[in-house]
Amino acid sequence: MTEKKSKHPLLKSLLAPLLQEWGYETVLHCLDEVHAERAYRGPLLGEQERKPTKEYRRPSALETVGRLELAMDRKEPLQALASRFDAKTFLPTASDVRHFLEMRGQDPGIIKQRQDSFRKVLDVLLKMPDDELMLLRASGPHVGPTQLGPLSDAIKATSAAVRTGEPKADSIAVEKSVDPRVNPGGDRRGGDPVSS
Repeated sequence: MTEKKSKHPLLKSLLAPLLQEWGYETVLHCLDEVHAERAYRGPLLGEQERKPTKEYRRPSALETVGRLELAMDRKEPLQALASRFDAKTFLPTASDVRHFLEMRGQDPGIIKQRQDSFRKVLDVLLKMPDDELMLLRASGPHVGPTQLGPLSDAIKATSAAVRTGEPKADSIAVEKSVDPRVNPGGDRRGGDPVSS
């Protein structure tokens, strides 16, 4: 024969000692009282009795650095970089963060949101020597892939023109503006004048 499985084994295991101690009638009477109180108070009783839960708020980069126990001479540049990270003037995009981590030999992994990646950036910053950290702090906004976009487009246009064998107006203009050997007067340094 197969045994019939109980739908509420936990409830039954909790009720068994109550029934044994006070008896069926007393437990049933108390259950009726509890049910009547709940009906009197209304259906929202469960929601009102619950403790309000705090919404989780991800700590900012500055708060994360503030929680670290470090010497002040080490903590100050980290706080400055964290503040710039929060203001998006240091590693302003997720691709900049990825590039920064890769350039320092770290696996960036999957970076879905820039703010989530600060812990990885902080690990790299903590491993940096003091002089390199101070240099990074003193530098302007991080030059990452987003600021190299126009140069990348110019290189792409030039290489496309070279592959097809047809000079394009954009690539010629870029070559002339990028060529350091040509001065504004049209002369090559130490050479013949450029013909127009």
